[in-house]
Amino acid sequence: MDIALIWAMAENGVIGRDNSLPWRLPLDMSHFMTTTMGKPVVMGRKTFESMKAPLPGRANIVMTRDQQWRRNGIASMEGVDVCGNLEAALELAEQHALVNGAAEIMVIGGAEIYRLALPRADRLYVTLVHDQPAGDVYFPKLDWDEWQQISADDFAADERHSAAFTIASYKRAD
Repeated sequence: MDIALIWAMAENGVIGRDNSLPWRLPLDMSHFMTTTMGKPVVMGRKTFESMKAPLPGRANIVMTRDQQWRRNGIASMEGVDVCGNLEAALELAEQHALVNGAAEIMVIGGAEIYRLALPRADRLYVTLVHDQPAGDVYFPKLDWDEWQQISADDFAADERHSAAFTIASYKRAD
């Protein structure tokens, strides 16, 4: 089963600020939705807590070391599974993918989950935001020589998009 990471990152490596995104890019959000739809998504607790609700149309798998963790006091939520480590999360995600006919597992953040999953990744979906905003979360060190670009589309800043950006995909180099 292929493992893919998907994220948006500024040129200075920032991926978040105050548990939110430091830009407004509706086309990137649409790209995220269409790329992850129908696939299991693996994320950390903070990433999950930054969302209003579980992502619909996807099995949501939340990683946390806190065995007592509950979101808003709820022990379980429809469409959400909780795992204590990456191996358990990927095993569960693969089961969901097989049941739903998905070809890949999507890792959607945050920084520590990306760091853990990166050595196992087969594909990257990256939105490079052409800006250098302040932030408090950075994508982990990545050796781009290990990756081959498959596609890239450039978009200009406009009244809807707070910065110019490039949506690209990569596969692990042979």
